[in-house]
Amino acid sequence: MHPLTLSSTALLRLIKSLSPAAGPRAHLAAAEIHGLLFKEGLLHAGAHLPTALLSAYAALGRPRHARDLFDEMPDPGLVSRTAMARAHAASGQAAQALAVFRDMIADGVLPDNVALAVALAACHTTASLPAAGMAAARRPGKMVHAIIVTSGIVPDVFVSTELIRVYGEYGELALSRRLFDAMPVRSTVSWNAMVHQYIRHSNVGDAYELFLAMPRRDVVSWNTMIAGYSLVGRFMEALELSRQMISPSSCPVYPNGPTMSTVLAACAGAGCLETGIWVHAFVDRNRMNDDGSLDRSLIDMYVKCGSIEKALQVFEKAPEARDLYSWTTMICGLAMHGRAADALKMFGMMQDNGIHPDDVTLVGVLNACAHCGLVDEGLRHFYSLEKYAITPKIEHYGCVIDLLGRVGRLQEAYNIIRTMRMKPNAVIWGAFLNACKVHSNVELGEIAAAELTRLIILELVLTIEASGGIAPIVSVLQLWMSVDKRCIREKHFKVNLLSKLEMLDFVFWQVAHEW
Repeated sequence: MHPLTLSSTALLRLIKSLSPAAGPRAHLAAAEIHGLLFKEGLLHAGAHLPTALLSAYAALGRPRHARDLFDEMPDPGLVSRTAMARAHAASGQAAQALAVFRDMIADGVLPDNVALAVALAACHTTASLPAAGMAAARRPGKMVHAIIVTSGIVPDVFVSTELIRVYGEYGELALSRRLFDAMPVRSTVSWNAMVHQYIRHSNVGDAYELFLAMPRRDVVSWNTMIAGYSLVGRFMEALELSRQMISPSSCPVYPNGPTMSTVLAACAGAGCLETGIWVHAFVDRNRMNDDGSLDRSLIDMYVKCGSIEKALQVFEKAPEARDLYSWTTMICGLAMHGRAADALKMFGMMQDNGIHPDDVTLVGVLNACAHCGLVDEGLRHFYSLEKYAITPKIEHYGCVIDLLGRVGRLQEAYNIIRTMRMKPNAVIWGAFLNACKVHSNVELGEIAAAELTRLIILELVLTIEASGGIAPIVSVLQLWMSVDKRCIREKHFKVNLLSKLEMLDFVFWQVAHEW
């Protein structure tokens, strides 16, 4: 192919035809076109060809090549700079995208709405920084907003929507709402963005009011609101809203796969097996799971609703859904519902299929061993955590303490507690205390009760301090009430321990009467 035989129009058409679907051939073609533009001096002749190639590099996931091309351009204009920023942003390089935007401003190039939307989209990533760096994380979004205000640019609906999202990410919901209310024209996407920000911050009441006020709701609107109710544990309201959506007489919007996944999650949270079965039938009847995308949601729903057999049926019929999540769901579900031997068998099958467990999988395995009384096997799995590059968590220690406590190996359990990587919490000491109670070990039981008492009093003090006075401490009270102190007394624990228990009772009695 001789370069002189290609006009600018033909080159532009060729660049726009580059597609990721072509694989390495597209990358090679892009590199050849890049070389041709450089050789023929077309990087200087006009911005449309190099800018088109910048966009092609971005689509091909080649930000470094895009940057090389950008740096070769003698005087990149607004369109080229915007394309470069978009290439960085598309590759997850938010800081680099914002750097291009800052250079644009420093060079006196006034951004348009397209450039502003790209910059604000990059600000979303910076908002995900840890809380310690939140002030720094907020600077880019506020900088872009300040440029909009001071330059007199009239933001279009896309830029205004991005501003709503950015300030929502920063936790400044009131400002997001003011920006939303100030929009002269709002798209459905704008409404959805504001509803979503309320949902992100668990403000379901305001989200629902806005949802009802929407002039037009699309499938994203319904999905967001249903998911919002589930997020805050209001599963029955999520299911009621989904019934309204699915009913053709009351809602013109037809549900999609994400809708049904959200509804199945609500069924799981509410434990509504009957509704879950109906949803499963609806999905099958409307061929919404032909690609198997809902199999994991169905397995999770049936397990959490207590129908292990139905979960197994879905699992066995859907080999493509047997990923780590589904295997783990089945193992934990079987262990939780008393089928520990089946859980351990499934764990073996999972390993035979070449899938490595994660920390949640091993919690299910350890629970299964505890229910079966397989102490040595449970310990073997516990000590094999490092083999899977898993750092033991408090849940793993809790399972092992329960495992050893059930068979009376209390000294062994106590030794593990003493060597834990983290400080044992009230759940650990509570489980150990119950084991001491069952096996009448007064000495270790006294240690466990003293530690449990100390932790509960500490939690109570911190709760009161945090609230500035006597605050609702129902969770702490429930934790203490779960310890059967009468059984401790019946085992004739020492007097000094009884005095500690009486003191804790008195503390809780005082708080309960002053609250």
